[in-house]
Amino acid sequence: MTDLSLSARTRRVPLGAALRAAGAAVLALAFTVALAVCLSALTGCSSDEASSAQTGGEKATEGAPTAEAGVLMVASALNSEPYEQATSTSQIGFTVELLRLVGERAGLDVQFAKAVNHKDADQNITPGRPEDVAAKVAAGEADLGASSIPADAALEGVALSEPYLHADYAVVTKMDTGHDDLASIQDAGTVVAVQNDAAIAAWVAENLPEAEVVAFEDGIDALMELNSERAQAAIVDEPRFRRYVQVKEPHLQAVELVASDKDYAFAVAAGNEALLTAVNEALTALRADGSYDALYDSWFGDAGIANEAAASREKGTGNAPEAVQDSTGA
Repeated sequence: MTDLSLSARTRRVPLGAALRAAGAAVLALAFTVALAVCLSALTGCSSDEASSAQTGGEKATEGAPTAEAGVLMVASALNSEPYEQATSTSQIGFTVELLRLVGERAGLDVQFAKAVNHKDADQNITPGRPEDVAAKVAAGEADLGASSIPADAALEGVALSEPYLHADYAVVTKMDTGHDDLASIQDAGTVVAVQNDAAIAAWVAENLPEAEVVAFEDGIDALMELNSERAQAAIVDEPRFRRYVQVKEPHLQAVELVASDKDYAFAVAAGNEALLTAVNEALTALRADGSYDALYDSWFGDAGIANEAAASREKGTGNAPEAVQDSTGA
């Protein structure tokens, strides 16, 4: 029994030690595994964070290069109704809304800088001209210029986008005044109010040589002169006439549609090919998916009528008064 008890005692001591050793080993293994898992998780988190940070950086630089990442700063005289116009709180107009759609396509938030002015030698301040707007863009004070800039304008320091709007000229008279065709306004003494445009002046000189011409910087002023009957006719951009009839005076009519080569374009700094490409691609996409026509319709009436006028222009026929009247409800 003693032996057994000694024997039993002898056996118990190594067994307890073994169990304790085994337990310690298990704990050590568990700790090692847990540490490895933790390190792996930490490494993974770090990697995810780095990846996330990298992705965020890529997003911050998405889109075309502009002075402020993600922002397209626009310079304009903001005085060409209904294209670009400033109100007391914002900017409105067909071109303004088109640019916002372009910004969405290009991943850019469109903002307008302070209206561009022109100061002459006598310090007289008037709304900025295309060259004044272009100078702001060339100097880096804005990323893009949008101020009814002719697509064929020769402006220093900038490159011009693809045209975003075509403008034929509408010869407009007031209904029920006896001036219902071109012949009725060709008499000597007829007053014709026109927007200040060299191509319009040349057309008037050839087709209305007896007319007394009164020129206005803003075509809307020419239409107001006609509406007040201080003039017997007005000649302005056809889209501008469409808008005026649509929202202000439905009793005006186009008696002649004069085909022109006039297109409007946006200006970006010379050498900024990435921004120029982004703007052009956005314009193409907006035309392709119908967004452009929908916007045109909302501002000027049926875009289909305008497209028909463009087709007539390409065929060399420019007299389409009925189509213009139908499109505006005049």
